[in-house]
Amino acid sequence: MSDQRAVSLHLTCNPNYELRTPESLKLVAAKHAPPAKKPGFLQRLVVDKALTTNSVASPPYVESLTDVARDVQYYAEVEIGSNEQKFRLDFDTGSSDLWVPDSTCKTRSVTFNRTTSTTFKPFKGKFKISYGDGSTVSGILGQDRINVAGLIIEDQIFGLATKESTTFSNDVVDGVLGLAYSSICSVPGVLTPLENMIEQKLITSPIFSVWLGRNTEGGGGEYRFGGYDSERFEGELTWVPVTVRRYWQVKCDGLFFGDVDLKLKSDVIIDTGTTLVIVPTLVAEAIHAQIPGAINDKKHGWIVPNTPEVAALNGVQFVLNGVKFNVIMKDIMRESVWGKRGYVYSGITSNDQIPVWILGDVFIKENFCVFDMGKHRVGIAKCKPPNRIQPSVIQQVKDDFEEFQKRQASKCLIM
Repeated sequence: MSDQRAVSLHLTCNPNYELRTPESLKLVAAKHAPPAKKPGFLQRLVVDKALTTNSVASPPYVESLTDVARDVQYYAEVEIGSNEQKFRLDFDTGSSDLWVPDSTCKTRSVTFNRTTSTTFKPFKGKFKISYGDGSTVSGILGQDRINVAGLIIEDQIFGLATKESTTFSNDVVDGVLGLAYSSICSVPGVLTPLENMIEQKLITSPIFSVWLGRNTEGGGGEYRFGGYDSERFEGELTWVPVTVRRYWQVKCDGLFFGDVDLKLKSDVIIDTGTTLVIVPTLVAEAIHAQIPGAINDKKHGWIVPNTPEVAALNGVQFVLNGVKFNVIMKDIMRESVWGKRGYVYSGITSNDQIPVWILGDVFIKENFCVFDMGKHRVGIAKCKPPNRIQPSVIQQVKDDFEEFQKRQASKCLIM
């Protein structure tokens, strides 16, 4: 399903991000474990400017998809203000706040200049987001127009960070655009960008969809607002009701490894802002018991042998509304473990502080997802393999690397 008002953002992987599975686990613990007030972010989404071939959106709203590095960190480019100030934002279904660095934030080279936007209006109040790992971001509030994939949202309330922990100030992305329910916003009563799209009738269907590709298959990814592209997935969508209207939380009825029923179930959160699949220790033990040689290492966490035999396994299946959805071994087997020759980090890991299971991007890369805020449900289907590799990948790598060098040079000057 997609309508004529559907627009899409195409995503490229961050070329400068390094695979860091242990750090990803720490961040997701901070994001979903109490007493965190607002989820953080792990993965970022970026916009590429060329046209795609299979979108139904009008040409001004279509941006083509490239993959410039390993598919780990994604971010999207959003414009704020009358003068279209550009920011690289985390598009995060596991959080609801929108914030960017203010011009008074001393630790950033890319900031929002309130004085140069004629449409900016101050908004009474302040915001502060505290994370479970002790990191924080805080500042003032404002209103301005936001351009997301060509959709102009008027008077969007957002945070302007004046202070950030180093966790954020050292990141290549500039801020966060949350896509979960506004019930978890740090400022009560503020509508999210998605809710404002619906309220301002910018999209006629209150949905958005996510497709994430793999670097080895032509890569990239796509956010589409107001519809979805049925050419991205096989068969029909399976619709799963949202159980708690905070995150995109649904019920998982069962868990399998290949043909083995692990006899486990839980609510799960489908979270684009998390790299990994995160489950309690007992669940991780049951999964990794099916992988010969898998170890819960005291230093590195869950690791698995990097062998053809392990790569040939069928992987994990999550049962959602009676249908099995896979996390395949090539997504479970991640980067090599330093000091543990022959082992790689597992994309499924454990944390007992998180009350539900988290299905991050190792799940979403295999499974196309549609988020329906009108009917409070998530549609899921197996992704189709991409048809081709985008020709602009090499040039995009060069462009992003040059931009990264400029940003690093600016940071050095500030320090």
